[in-house]
Amino acid sequence: MKQLKGLVKRCMFIIVNGGKCPHLTKIEKEYRAKYNIQPNHFSYHGNMSEALGKRIANCYESLPHDPDNAFVQSAYRQLADELLNQFNFLNEQEPIVYEAYEGEGEPYQNSYDMLFDFHNHHLYFFKTTKGFGEKSRFPNNIMLEKTGIMVGDYELLLNDIFRIVHDIFGHAMKGYTFGPKGEDNAWFTHMNMFSPMAAAALTTETRGQNCWVNFGKHLRDENGNIRQSGDPQYLPPQQRPFADQKMNVLPPDFCGVELYEDNSEINGRFRSGWNPLHI
Repeated sequence: MKQLKGLVKRCMFIIVNGGKCPHLTKIEKEYRAKYNIQPNHFSYHGNMSEALGKRIANCYESLPHDPDNAFVQSAYRQLADELLNQFNFLNEQEPIVYEAYEGEGEPYQNSYDMLFDFHNHHLYFFKTTKGFGEKSRFPNNIMLEKTGIMVGDYELLLNDIFRIVHDIFGHAMKGYTFGPKGEDNAWFTHMNMFSPMAAAALTTETRGQNCWVNFGKHLRDENGNIRQSGDPQYLPPQQRPFADQKMNVLPPDFCGVELYEDNSEINGRFRSGWNPLHI
């Protein structure tokens, strides 16, 4: 009976709110105004396709871990600064209790469970110290830096901050799911809150990794097609390996950002007329 009541409550919540957190849109606009984050003017029409997903997955797999590259360093340092800005601004506006998830697997069965929990001013996060990539642990990754922010006796790493704000502004704000299409929509939505330099690094951490997870070579048959449910070798989402964590920047075709150097200063700009779904 208790489970049934909980299910009914969740269904009513989803119906009333349309699967979204409308008040987060107001917080997003206030944040962008405070930090002068300009709209990128891109449009996202349609959904992530298998062809594009495989191209991005192949690109991500081929990228080396390149933390000493000046362009990569600059993009990730800007991402770090802006993630902390978003986290602090959010907590000034919204009382949220963060809790490290100590169970097995993922904290939530689906995005609606997370959305419901967030509306109750609570959010689980999966600790970076419990999982950061599948196999390779590359050194000198900015995402592993300590932030000085404590949740209980656990000090949040930058990657923990990233997971929290991306779940909130990427997924919860507009109700995007954790599947391949929802993840790409969450990347695009969250990218609107970043400067071009930070958006380039964000794309690696979101779009690049998610495409590898959902369209990588480990999911393809002998003809290069993504295996579907019913195939004996099909891997359901919960069994798919995580992408290796590495610092690099995807090409402008996939991230929409061109990094450049001007008078010894590295900067970034959004590519004019870029189509996020162009193959």
